[in-house]
Amino acid sequence: MYWQFSGTNVRILGSMHLLPANNSGLPNWATQAFEWAEALVFESDPPTILPLFQSPTPVDLQRQVSPATWATLRGLWPASSPLPPLEAVRPWAALLLSAAFTQHTAPGIEGQFMQWANEQSKPVEFLETAEQVAAAFESAPVSEVREGLELLASDLSVPQRSLEAMYVAWLRGDLPALYSVATQSPLFHFAGIRAAVLERRNREWAPALSRLVQSPLRTLVAVGALHLYGAGNAIEYSGQDVQLIPPGG
Repeated sequence: MYWQFSGTNVRILGSMHLLPANNSGLPNWATQAFEWAEALVFESDPPTILPLFQSPTPVDLQRQVSPATWATLRGLWPASSPLPPLEAVRPWAALLLSAAFTQHTAPGIEGQFMQWANEQSKPVEFLETAEQVAAAFESAPVSEVREGLELLASDLSVPQRSLEAMYVAWLRGDLPALYSVATQSPLFHFAGIRAAVLERRNREWAPALSRLVQSPLRTLVAVGALHLYGAGNAIEYSGQDVQLIPPGG
């Protein structure tokens, strides 16, 4: 899950945003990628997205899901947090956050790399703005988001099991297996959501990736591993030839 754009100083790594709480650490190829890099590029800056979880217009999410699902979501939602109340969040944010509330996690690539970059004064930039992230999620079919919420509520153990299975696949560099596991999870089970959250953003990242390949610095781009698999993946949209980086490379 680690490639170099041929003839450039740019490498791209398939990340996991969060790891299971009982994880065994990052694989060697990931830590070696950070050590190689002089500059880092991530998808977006997570804290800037927080205000956009709240809908600018009234949302009647309770009417969009079954009574049992609403009760489950209410039980998951924290009573006190910087997040907006469940009644006020966008439906896709309710799905994204509710799934996260069922998981026991530790910081993944972005969290750890950002900390290390700050400690070592390595420059960091992003491929997209918070507004672009929200627009992509907002373009997902509402009917699929509702189905995702129902699927999540039917078995709250699925997100944790999926995270742990994805981590195992990620450690061994098995991108097809990781993608297969992800498509069974409530967030990525539906084709319309995957098109909005993955393919649309891959396409929109292409101009930024084209600019990056001119960089004189050794630049590491770290994006979620799901963005690097299948038709319409980020590498395909970049138009760049790539070479797999061998262990220790």
